[in-house]
Amino acid sequence: MMRRLLSQPKVLSVCFMFVMLLSCSKEEKTSPLATATEVQIRLSNSSAVTFEDATYNNVNFGDIAPGVKTEYKTFESSYRYGIVRITIAGDAYGWGPIDYVGETLLKPGNYTFDYSFDSVTRTLTDELIKDDG
Repeated sequence: MMRRLLSQPKVLSVCFMFVMLLSCSKEEKTSPLATATEVQIRLSNSSAVTFEDATYNNVNFGDIAPGVKTEYKTFESSYRYGIVRITIAGDAYGWGPIDYVGETLLKPGNYTFDYSFDSVTRTLTDELIKDDG
């Protein structure tokens, strides 16, 4: 009787599938950031004017319209501030650190540098926002 059951294709298929399921290892699903070693940075324009050729640490993010956030770009590392160059109506704005003494690198993850331009005082300000928990 046992020989008869094993010879039937359906029974063999079910047994094969059962063995395959038992041999599979359970992999934990993680987000790309959970194992990432890079810092993802994007720029945001909270101003009423367009930013032209916006760069952070010599990486060009292009023109940024008012209220727009760019796509993320990958950096091997970054501090909470860096070299910033933004052109507004033909005038260049920005800053660059002298050194990073006492600073620590950002942890891997997604960050937004939110820039705002005050047309009255003609000053550019920034805020660093960590986008992921």
